[in-house]
Amino acid sequence: MSAKRSRQETTTRDNRIPSNDDDVFIRYFNDSANESTIEDQRRQLPAFSHKMQLLYAIEKHSVVIVVGEPGSGKSTQLPQYLYEAGWSVNGKTIGCTQPRRIAAAMLAQRVSQEMGVELGTTVGYSVRFSDAYNPETTRIKYLTDGTLIRECLADPLLSAYSVIMVDEAQDRSIATDMLLALLKKILRKRKNDLRVVISSASLDAERFRSYFDSNDDAATTMADALGSATIISISGRLFPVDVHYLTTPCENYLAASVDAVLNIHKNEPTGDILVFLPGEDDIAQALADTLELSRSGGHLGSMVLVALSAGLSQEEQKQVFDPAPADKRKVVFSTNVAETSVTIDGIVYVVDCGFVKQRVFDPATGIDKLVTQPISKSSAVQRAGRAGRTRSGKVYRLYTYESFKSGLFLRHDVPEICRLSLAPMVLTLMALGVSNLVRFDYFQPPPPELLSHALEHLASLGALEPGRAVLTPGFGIYLAELPLDPKLGACLLNAVQKFGCLREALAAVAMLAIGSDPFVVPSGQRAEAELDKRDFMVQEGDVLTFVNALVAYQETPAKLRSQWCRLHFLSSRVLEQADRISRQLEGYLVRMGYTRERCRQSCGKDFSRLQKCLASGLFSNATKLDVDGSYRLFRGGPTLWIHPSSVLFPEPAKPKFVVFAEAMETTKLYMRGVTAIDSTWLAEVAPHYYSVE
Repeated sequence: MSAKRSRQETTTRDNRIPSNDDDVFIRYFNDSANESTIEDQRRQLPAFSHKMQLLYAIEKHSVVIVVGEPGSGKSTQLPQYLYEAGWSVNGKTIGCTQPRRIAAAMLAQRVSQEMGVELGTTVGYSVRFSDAYNPETTRIKYLTDGTLIRECLADPLLSAYSVIMVDEAQDRSIATDMLLALLKKILRKRKNDLRVVISSASLDAERFRSYFDSNDDAATTMADALGSATIISISGRLFPVDVHYLTTPCENYLAASVDAVLNIHKNEPTGDILVFLPGEDDIAQALADTLELSRSGGHLGSMVLVALSAGLSQEEQKQVFDPAPADKRKVVFSTNVAETSVTIDGIVYVVDCGFVKQRVFDPATGIDKLVTQPISKSSAVQRAGRAGRTRSGKVYRLYTYESFKSGLFLRHDVPEICRLSLAPMVLTLMALGVSNLVRFDYFQPPPPELLSHALEHLASLGALEPGRAVLTPGFGIYLAELPLDPKLGACLLNAVQKFGCLREALAAVAMLAIGSDPFVVPSGQRAEAELDKRDFMVQEGDVLTFVNALVAYQETPAKLRSQWCRLHFLSSRVLEQADRISRQLEGYLVRMGYTRERCRQSCGKDFSRLQKCLASGLFSNATKLDVDGSYRLFRGGPTLWIHPSSVLFPEPAKPKFVVFAEAMETTKLYMRGVTAIDSTWLAEVAPHYYSVE
């Protein structure tokens, strides 16, 4: 599965019968494809035939593990069943967590429509930097695992909830694993008035049951104290999906994906297409290639091309769910956000490139890399489950049957707790009063090297008291309250406490939190776009360039911002989202006790204050220039290169020292979000980490 560019026929099929883990079923639900009422549609879902069984189990057991095929109605119907059964009386809330923000928002929208209520009233959602709910009236609340954990900081027993449903538990994010451990502890205190439902289409149900039935910290077992956890499997009338494989490996998944779309459009009956690609860059290229080839092939007017990723605004995400005109076929290019919970009506065909972008953290170097790698078999099943909602669907896997069965595809994804930095998790656990991190009852214990690195990094940030695993007052506690990675949170707090540049730091952190480039290059206008970009570019690097663009956007009258963005080749979506995040972060600081005036302190033209502020949070990503134009970390590690999209990439005289926001591995290990620094600052901002002469 190499990365060379080529084009080939992708609709060939391996005729061997797949084994059981290739069998895929789809959801029997589509409100736009038939004239039945919403209630009739709900009754057709497989979950409906298990309604009484589910409610009885939740009444009698503190923990219920629900295993159901994709689209069986777990995510949308079970919260409604609980609401109808009275689990939200006395002002209690039914919470349903999702691993992804887009899923939480879209599910809340769907359920509010089914219940005939306005979003944000009886049904709402809450995710990082966005919410639509009313604490007084919302009784079904969709939220991310991380958002619910943050609620634990203010309400450790989650007393506002009567039922908490942990949906899509197979994703095994760090937040999901943390939440499971916290819920187990909370159940010991609320064994009579809290119920936990864990649901998934593909998980090791026995492992989850054993975890909740065990209790190493008490003389009695969880089963003795609560009634043993139970497992319910949902089955029902579901449509099969025909799975196609390549007969020979594809040399380039991007070109093969575009070819597959055009072949399906040319040869298959009506039905929308969902294409899974690793990242936003791949999606943008695939959209451009499909547009070009469909124009030359005469298919341009018969397809509606749309994108779906976590970085899009809610308005742009909602466009994906709009039905295509009757005479056109919708083609959705999506990252893995569409794998679970997010279901797009009308999808009949799925093209699975077999790759995903995942973050992988190396504790030896401290680098958090974004790596494109093969998906797991369980993810392949989830992707296939998006097809054929109203009739039998087809999945085109752009890899061979042999490679799928080989060790190239793991059975399940590696849990995040085993491959990501644990600094955010450790910070939150300490804020929740967990003092013994080693003996904490994790669902899966983290690797010791990741845990020790997290403690070292938090200590270097100034979040821990010297020699003690205790949060420092004022800084460590505030850092835990910010909904940010500790590195970015440290930049904000240092901006207001030390450097007096919070206005610019808010803009910088907001742009880094989004992770998207605000500059756009329309087709055929590269020269004009590059020329206009120079008005914002500074030799100090990408982040300060982004800050210039966002500050200029904020100073433009609201009514003129869209037009201003078009004139300057800027993404109004990215800048609008960054502006909203920066205002929300300012609100967090105000609630911590900082005045509005102090929050709006500016460094003016003294960029060195902002550069030093960024170095105070990103110091572990500090690098120095090598003779060949590459960079190396101060404390050793792999060779890194400035990303071609960086404003510093074409500069012949590259800065000697830089810090970066993230590393992305493709043909090389590239740095993104680069900022020039002075090496002497490092010993000042991180004395426990560096000693630079």
